[in-house]
Amino acid sequence: MKKRRILGLGLAACLAINSLAAPVYAANDTTTAVTETASKSYKITKRNIPTYFYEYKSEDNKKLPLYYMNDSDVPYFEITDMVSVFETLLKQCGRTELKVKIEKDGNKITLTRENDYFVILDFDKDTVFFWDYDGFFTSSMTKTLLDLVMPVYDTQDFTFMLKTLSSTERTGNTVTLDAGSYDIDFVRKGDKYYIPVQTFSDVFLAGFGAGVTLYNTRSLIFYLEGMDPLYDHDTGKYTKLGKVYYGKNGEYATGKVSKTMSEFSLNEFCFAMDSLYGLKEEHNITSFKEVIIQRQTGYNMFGTNAKKIDRELWKLMYENVDDIHSRYVASSYASGADYKWKLNDKYGQGYARDFIFAFDEELRELRKKYNPDIKIYEEHGDTAYITFDNFTLDIVNVFGLFGEEPDKPVPVTLDKVNDTVSLIAYSVQQILRKDSPIKNVVLDLSINGGGAVDAAAYTIAAFLGRASLSVENNLSGSLITNDYMCDINFDTKFDKNETLAGHGLNLYCLTTKASFSCGNLVPCVFKEDPHISIIGQKSGGGACVISTISTATGTVIDISGNNRLSYMKNGSFYNVDQGAEPDFAISKYEHLFDREWLTKYIDDLA
Repeated sequence: MKKRRILGLGLAACLAINSLAAPVYAANDTTTAVTETASKSYKITKRNIPTYFYEYKSEDNKKLPLYYMNDSDVPYFEITDMVSVFETLLKQCGRTELKVKIEKDGNKITLTRENDYFVILDFDKDTVFFWDYDGFFTSSMTKTLLDLVMPVYDTQDFTFMLKTLSSTERTGNTVTLDAGSYDIDFVRKGDKYYIPVQTFSDVFLAGFGAGVTLYNTRSLIFYLEGMDPLYDHDTGKYTKLGKVYYGKNGEYATGKVSKTMSEFSLNEFCFAMDSLYGLKEEHNITSFKEVIIQRQTGYNMFGTNAKKIDRELWKLMYENVDDIHSRYVASSYASGADYKWKLNDKYGQGYARDFIFAFDEELRELRKKYNPDIKIYEEHGDTAYITFDNFTLDIVNVFGLFGEEPDKPVPVTLDKVNDTVSLIAYSVQQILRKDSPIKNVVLDLSINGGGAVDAAAYTIAAFLGRASLSVENNLSGSLITNDYMCDINFDTKFDKNETLAGHGLNLYCLTTKASFSCGNLVPCVFKEDPHISIIGQKSGGGACVISTISTATGTVIDISGNNRLSYMKNGSFYNVDQGAEPDFAISKYEHLFDREWLTKYIDDLA
């Protein structure tokens, strides 16, 4: 799974939407006020900060009011500004239906969405309470609380590519995020309520998968990975937004952050990881506060040295977390854009990632040796092979496959194959063509590192006639199973007979330890179906949908989030992180790519 999606719209759709106008704020003079919350007294200072909404656009360079407590440099939002920003950001990602109503009741603020799900911020206890966490972050376009497959295929005019057949769901528990226990303060002054910008990022933006905040004391950037890379290590060039964040020539890399910001950032990071990281139990982590502070494990993120903080964060991610999905994405502005690469050269990326990269390269060399002319679709006698190394989805290309008459079948030709969906459609049509000699079908995921879950759902449905994807939210405890059918010939009719199911074919999926994420999800789902066999070696795991977070000192990381892809057996959910054992093991890796040997092996199995 490439990236955690905005619930209801995938990243590709999000990036395709033009920016909407950001809120316009007048540039006022700096002002101060004094307030008391519980036993704490605050002097509040206001500054208007240039703000960028995902892209560098001159018309978006607005000044957003941020607030600072007791001369600290930790920025806060006032709640009405926060909600305005929240709505704006979600609009820019295609969530035009999102509207949030603010209700004030003493030390409590209730934010209610247009779908009636709500969250309560308690400014006395410094907590965030969700009556239904999944409901608050769901899209009005989805049919269930958790639907990781984009619902944009169901339009008012017709349904295309994927169709939701049914769903079962078990609603999770209420969720209370206790920021106060991490020394994170929410502040109230009269009818004004203030919350740290980074807390907003870690709670609300992360919940929707809508990017992160980057604050460098000069500017505030809402950053969505993939939309603007900020910096190109190969060329040493900064994008316009990168120059805003790192300085025109990286001159903001002073190597220093304030002590106040450093302490807040560490507390906020522990709060975010304890709330959002989906594999704490598997890693025997009760809390990241304990790992970093109490266990004395050597991850010293205190102090004002930005590079030391980034270095310790790097080591934590790749020594203690080390789950392949989780990774260090971008260095702090104060460390410099290229510091990431210096850390990579010196420390590597942990055992798991270094192993999978080396193993992937080893397999590619073997494939090049034994099958130098490998094709995405090929036939060897009575056996068809479908091979691709990532699950990709080009929604524009897929939509273009539909003919002028929506209810007429459309043959997919090789020149129209541009992504996984079109490849699977082409392959299935070839296999089921009139007088086809094919008896065996092999889906080769031996070097598949994952990608778009939508494409994975389409692939499963193409093989089995129906794709059942289960998701569990480790934070809320909700359990959801969605069933999908796919349209193979793009006539907008969802006919199981168009798929490979029920045609008497021998179906196989070829896997190795390099079959990761969606490359692992698909064989794990196949494993529970009696009509398809796993051959090769155990797949590589990777259950969690990726969530991107930032630190208050400006570093960006990906983590395995709380939404964990699973399969259901006998009414119980099992996440797929352990991988799928093969039904028929192949011990020599070269045999995976020697099509002559493999075809004979499969014929003998059949």
